[in-house]
Amino acid sequence: MMATLVEPEDLYKLRPLAQPVSDGQRVYYIESRLDEAKNQSCSAIYSVSLSDGHDRRRWSPAGVTANKLVLSASRRYLAFTGVVANHSQLFLVDVSGGAPEQITHGDADVTDLVWAIDADALYYQTTAGPVANELPAVKVIQHLQYQENGVGLLPQDRRYQCIRYQCVDGDQSLVLSRTTPFTVSAANEAGLLYNQSRLPNDEHDFSEGVYWHSFNDDVDHLLNDSVRAGAFSQAQLNQDGRHIVMWGQDNHIPNVSQFHAWLGDVVGTPVRDLTTPRDVEVGNMLAVDSQQRLRGQFVAWLDATTVLTLENEQGRLSLVSQGINGEQEPQILLGGDRAITDFSVVDGRTVVFTETTMTSVSRLKALDLVSGIERDLVNPNVTYEAKHALVDGERFIFKGAGDWPIEGWYFAPVNHREQHPAVLYVHGGPQVDFGYGFYHELQYLTGQGYGVIAINPRGGNSYGQDFEAAVIGHYGEGDFADLMLGVDAALELDPTIDDQQLCVTGGSYGGFMTNWIETHTNRFAAAVTQRSIANWISFYGTSDIGYYFTPWELQAGMQDIQALWHFSPLAYVERAQTPILILHGEEDLRCPTTQGKEFFVGLKEAGVETQLVLFPQANHDLSRSGLPNLRIDRLKRINQWFQDHLPKEDMNE
Repeated sequence: MMATLVEPEDLYKLRPLAQPVSDGQRVYYIESRLDEAKNQSCSAIYSVSLSDGHDRRRWSPAGVTANKLVLSASRRYLAFTGVVANHSQLFLVDVSGGAPEQITHGDADVTDLVWAIDADALYYQTTAGPVANELPAVKVIQHLQYQENGVGLLPQDRRYQCIRYQCVDGDQSLVLSRTTPFTVSAANEAGLLYNQSRLPNDEHDFSEGVYWHSFNDDVDHLLNDSVRAGAFSQAQLNQDGRHIVMWGQDNHIPNVSQFHAWLGDVVGTPVRDLTTPRDVEVGNMLAVDSQQRLRGQFVAWLDATTVLTLENEQGRLSLVSQGINGEQEPQILLGGDRAITDFSVVDGRTVVFTETTMTSVSRLKALDLVSGIERDLVNPNVTYEAKHALVDGERFIFKGAGDWPIEGWYFAPVNHREQHPAVLYVHGGPQVDFGYGFYHELQYLTGQGYGVIAINPRGGNSYGQDFEAAVIGHYGEGDFADLMLGVDAALELDPTIDDQQLCVTGGSYGGFMTNWIETHTNRFAAAVTQRSIANWISFYGTSDIGYYFTPWELQAGMQDIQALWHFSPLAYVERAQTPILILHGEEDLRCPTTQGKEFFVGLKEAGVETQLVLFPQANHDLSRSGLPNLRIDRLKRINQWFQDHLPKEDMNE
């Protein structure tokens, strides 16, 4: 029986898993799905036996979408946030029995949840502020950071609060209140750890500090004082109540400095970089479209003297252990051609985790740290994966600009033909990377008869600090050359690619690069640019990150009009010839819709065949977390544009 081709509507069939935690007997996790009838992403909390993955049970109420999940240190209580009447509320359930109890009922959303490491005390965050006016009200802007993609205009006159909930008697008390956002990451009976902007009133300072807030004297201590310019978060307390592991970077290259694991303590001993001198990134910058509701925790304590880090290297996400005293060399616990997407420590012998590969959407497993044996627990996608034609990318390395070694993957079309088209897919960022994760969109394209060329050009993540910084002040130079040489290498790798049927697409930085390719070469038959940048001059003052991202990346200020225009694809639009489709979300504040509109007008004036498609209720994250019907529409439009502008031949025959 022939395998089924991947289709856009398959998004409804995928079941990504996230945030596993375990009490030593069962594993609790979030399973997400796209609901076609509701046209939204939904999720629920389930558990299975840690020993064999059997006896699946549901823990979250029907109709409630769960977003955050945490297990108490005593392993007695599960706490989670769930959406009720469009507001995120706090729920609590005793794992020994009973139904989930809704703890909060207000209009203010509950966000982050943290259990104390030494008590059944839960710390949750929310906000307080003026009640919204039912009548239209003017908006007065006074700060540079006044908007955010996915949020809109940032709220004003808010207080950000952390509340402690005592499970023993249900008592709730306010323990921390600030006028600027903060995130609590750990707590014990003596105090809590939180991170926030170090200089919130300086809108050109992007340092982030980790603070110890003592309950005894109500005084906050900056724990990364020895690296004040850095950005630190995710601080985790050791069981000794003193030592801390945190995730951060020193900001020596803004926006590009590698994130590492750092060691500190609550008394303010100078923080120490645990990752150096290894030239690796701690964190997840992998470009995929299939994962939802990941915890995003990249550092953790395994035991009193060992930390775990999630590391992004050469397209892989691996779990690594390392001693804090230098007595243990870093050791890869979970490696290989895959991406570890989430993890948590059960005890000194067991870690539970979720993973994805190029041909596996998401699955839950357990690792025995003593034997090294991995145990399969849950794969809700096993039937889908067995029935569908999924392509494993073929890794290839070629010489890029200046003979730099550049890595890429080639996904051959599902059905072999003597000649076929291929799509160069350019990732965003640019500080992200393609690699070993399930990418539904790429699988769809291979099923439609395209070979897909996925390359990590210079400027991307997971190849070291120098590689990542190589595009600073050099957009459209070595990165463009890397991509063109990568296409050449793919043509050699698969001689059945028809070089007259090459297509190109990408979003964000990938959209910028698609626009750059559009205006700098005619080797492609069709192009689709998504959530792109066309004009850095206007981007500077309209994007939610424009005023700092632009000078960081281009090394050009707002008055450097000549330099900004030099890097703008719109400056070269008269050279464009390739038919190009422009896709943009109407609520995109990262690469504002005006970028797509400006490029559209320039292309029309230049006589280039083009079309502008605007997606309502869609921001910069349309392709990853947008409304399901719009995600499906987007995929179909990309394929149709390519087919309409390639030689008239049935690609699926």
